[in-house]
Amino acid sequence: MRRWTTLCICILVLLAMPLAVTAAQAGDGNVTATPYNKTGQMSNQTANMTVAGYIAQDENLTRLAEALNVTGLYDALNTGGPYTVFAPSDDAFNALGNETVNQLFNETANLTTVLQYHVVEGKYTSANLTAMAENQTGNQTGNMTTLKTLSGESLNVTVSDGKIMVENANVTMKDINATNGVIHIIDKVLVPPGMNLTVAENQTGVMATETTEVVATETTM
Repeated sequence: MRRWTTLCICILVLLAMPLAVTAAQAGDGNVTATPYNKTGQMSNQTANMTVAGYIAQDENLTRLAEALNVTGLYDALNTGGPYTVFAPSDDAFNALGNETVNQLFNETANLTTVLQYHVVEGKYTSANLTAMAENQTGNQTGNMTTLKTLSGESLNVTVSDGKIMVENANVTMKDINATNGVIHIIDKVLVPPGMNLTVAENQTGVMATETTEVVATETTM
């Protein structure tokens, strides 16, 4: 009798194993779901992060994260808001060239102005920007709206055929929601009017905006 009972238990265990494996596989499908949806937008898994917190952990925004720390703007974007941040990717910073980026990071005042030029008070999703651009011009082609940045300068946002441009930069990923705002990743570093980030010729490590001052100093020596 005892042997018969043991045999029955073994048979039940063997029958239950396929069901357990199937359930585990179904559960894994939910756990490993991608954080991006079909349109390339971030899902609401980022909704428990601040704007600064998201930037700090995104592997494609390491330069921007470093810049926020250098200027002390991390705390502002981590506690204040809501903000809309047009975040230049690492590729956008790299396109400036190492000398220009290094010089910019050494000039805290200029770097602060550049970063503030990428931030707007208020939360503007892609849907908000599209609606504002269409209402601004009253037509469906080449619609544009203007946003005032923390630097005091204005940004022109253009919407055409579903694509959003901020000045001359393309929005490559939109609507990354955070607890205190929204982030749109762009493919260029935006330069405030009147500022030139190009390193002056024969002036390694000197920004073009400082060339005149440097030359004048050398002349008087």
